Amino acid sequence: MPNRLIFQGTTTYLSEHWYAKIISPLVEVKKLLQAIYQFLLHLIWSEFIYGKQLENEIESLVAFLVFYLLSLLGYYLRDYIQIILIIFFLIWYLDCWFAKYQYFQKNYKIDIFIYEIDLSKIICCLSLPHTQTQSIFASFSPQEVSYIAIEKSPLLGGAFQEFLDEVWQIEVYLFNGKHFVIDENLIVNESLLTAKKLANYFKVDIIFTHSKGNNSYVEQELKSRNFANIINQNSVGVKCQKKSKKIHIYTQWRWSNTWNFLKMLFEKAGFLLFIIIMSGFMIKLGGLLDNIISVIRGKDDIIYLSSPLVWLIPNWHWRNILELVLVLGIFIYQGWQLSRVKHIYITQHYLKFFVDNRMIDKIKTSEIEASLVIINNNYEILIIGKNKVVNITNFQQEKLAQLFLLYLNEAIDELQQKLPKSLDGKLQDER
Repeated sequence: MPNRLIFQGTTTYLSEHWYAKIISPLVEVKKLLQAIYQFLLHLIWSEFIYGKQLENEIESLVAFLVFYLLSLLGYYLRDYIQIILIIFFLIWYLDCWFAKYQYFQKNYKIDIFIYEIDLSKIICCLSLPHTQTQSIFASFSPQEVSYIAIEKSPLLGGAFQEFLDEVWQIEVYLFNGKHFVIDENLIVNESLLTAKKLANYFKVDIIFTHSKGNNSYVEQELKSRNFANIINQNSVGVKCQKKSKKIHIYTQWRWSNTWNFLKMLFEKAGFLLFIIIMSGFMIKLGGLLDNIISVIRGKDDIIYLSSPLVWLIPNWHWRNILELVLVLGIFIYQGWQLSRVKHIYITQHYLKFFVDNRMIDKIKTSEIEASLVIINNNYEILIIGKNKVVNITNFQQEKLAQLFLLYLNEAIDELQQKLPKSLDGKLQDER
């Protein structure tokens, strides 16, 4: 009996660029600065705002010692710091651009093939770019398949390993705990359609990784008592307005959201601002350290001190002003993206999703099968239909997304119950 091809998918293959080793010192410095920045964010939010103690004080001490050494180096190179920053940002941008360009080239894809050998054996093969041969990387029986998973994963690339995009990966999970990535897409709807074909073949469920809800697609069930607790905390900022033929669900700003908003904003766009401000701060700190070293070595008798707050004020040279304007522009744009209001309008005919006054997507109410919240790096809601998925992203808090999901599920159930049913019990759209 010949091997029968039952599935073919692709995953990303991002090879290292020829210049990666040349700029590796810059990459390491950027990693170190970003680690310090993340540490400072953790320090501010965990210890100063939420009152939590840092878990590893030794790592904190090492990070600050390295920060002092970099400050000293920055002081010695202070005459060239502007040129260094410009070159750094240019290389960083070009590296990200090359990595994105590489991702969308078909020559950088790994082809995945799943074959049925007989009724009791399945093999998975892969073919690397520019090759015709296929290598087996997994073998199992159909009865060993536990479920098909869909997971949203960050796509990192380039020498700096920067975030390029997010992809929805399809994985086959076995009962023994092993799992294999067999396909990925930028659009969740395409991944779901592919996963449905595999689930039908193996006769298993589809599960979205890191998901919560009350249907077969979720990894963790949301208890009704959890919803009650969220509703009691009405400060989270979700409103639901009901009219005779329409239900309107939307996000609303609350002062309790401020800290989470600022945290997300600094995580998304704060690193560039950190580099601009801290470059001047580090030069002044490095000057103080050099002064202290000179006194210790007997080359100087006086330690010159000034207010550390003055160190955060950059020199008002036109290049400094241009850098600040560009970074603050990015900061404001990211803040605007995070603070935009999400609207859901539901009637018996359609569910429509708006951001501010712009319609993003819509789906027939009669075709909605399930909805769930995904709790990963970001919080988002998926509304799953027969052949379509509506994706609502950028929730600032988990409880905000969960309350939005609660109102959404109640609205869908209420309006679907009003729809006429066919003889087989399925919902029909009136139009």
